[in-house]
Amino acid sequence: AIIVTDFAYKSPKRSGRGTGAQGLKATLAYLQYRDTRNNELAKNRHYERWQDRGLGQHYREIFKACDALQSQHVLAWTWVISPAPDVMALVPERERRALLTELTDRIVDEYYAARGFDPPEFAFVIHDRMTEPERGEAPMQHLHAHVILPGTATLNGVDRAPVYNNTSKGHDKLFRDIGSQHFAELLEERGIEWQRLRDPARERDSMTR
Repeated sequence: AIIVTDFAYKSPKRSGRGTGAQGLKATLAYLQYRDTRNNELAKNRHYERWQDRGLGQHYREIFKACDALQSQHVLAWTWVISPAPDVMALVPERERRALLTELTDRIVDEYYAARGFDPPEFAFVIHDRMTEPERGEAPMQHLHAHVILPGTATLNGVDRAPVYNNTSKGHDKLFRDIGSQHFAELLEERGIEWQRLRDPARERDSMTR
C-alpha cells in the first residue's frame, strides 16, 4: 500500500480506560502535545498544532465541539492518514507537510461527499516520527495525520445525521481507495514517479531502455 488509512471512534459511554468523554479528552491532549518529542518547532507554545476545519484549535475546544455534535453511539471519530514513508521520501522534505495537509483535506471532503454528507467540521494534527527499520536499514521520516471528526454531519446543509463507518458496508474499502487515489494524484501532480516502488515490472522496463 502507498498509504494506510484507518478509522476508530470514541463512544459517549465509558466502559474502561481510554473510553467515554474522559478518554476522548485524554486522547486529544496527547495528540496535541505528542509531537513535541520530535518536532523542535512544536515546543514553542505559539506553534499551531491543530489544523482547524471548524472544530477548534485547542484540544479543549475540539472536545467541546465533539460533545455538542455527538450521535447516540459516537462521540468522535478518530482517523489516521499515514502515507508510506518510502513513498513520501521521494517528496522534497520542505514540501511534505504541505502535501499531507492537502491530502488530508481532500480525503475528508471526498469521503463524506461519497457517503452523501456535506463537508464536515474536523481538525487534525500532523505528527513526525522516525520508523523502526529492519536490521541494516536506515530509519525514515514517518509523517502522519490524526484527524478528529464529530459523530454527526449535515445533510443538504440542513439536518445533522449520525455518521457510522461499517466494514460490512464497504466503508473501509471506500476510505482506502479515496486515500490511495488522492495520494497518487498529488504525487503525479508534482512529477514524482512513485510507481516504481510498488511495481517491479515497471522498474525492470526502465532499466532495459
